[in-house]
Amino acid sequence: MRDVGTASGGRFKPTAVAGYERAERSISVERFCELCQLYDMAPERLLSLIMWRRGGGPEPLIDLRRLDELPRGERDAVIGFVDQVRRMRGGRDDDTIRLRVRDLEVLATISGHDLDQFIEHLRPALG
Repeated sequence: MRDVGTASGGRFKPTAVAGYERAERSISVERFCELCQLYDMAPERLLSLIMWRRGGGPEPLIDLRRLDELPRGERDAVIGFVDQVRRMRGGRDDDTIRLRVRDLEVLATISGHDLDQFIEHLRPALG
């Protein structure tokens, strides 16, 4: 937070940034966009992550038994990605897997969609 204060030339105080992060303090759209710029993140990306967290609770749980219900591009992207994640997590063969929202962003990009479109296509497999 001190780095943000320094990078912003003092425009963002560390205590203010901490208040934003803990949702104890409101932020204007203009300041939110400025802060996103300092973090080198598109405002819509950060906002979509925040909205998922607020409305979606824990990170998405994918029911692997329902992947056949997905459009082909999304299904292929998810299957390949899940195989890699399983190997990294020790090879567990459960029927479900929890993916991070950032993982879904990568999968959305691979399938040629934005995150919201991808999640809509993925909805049949979300647990």
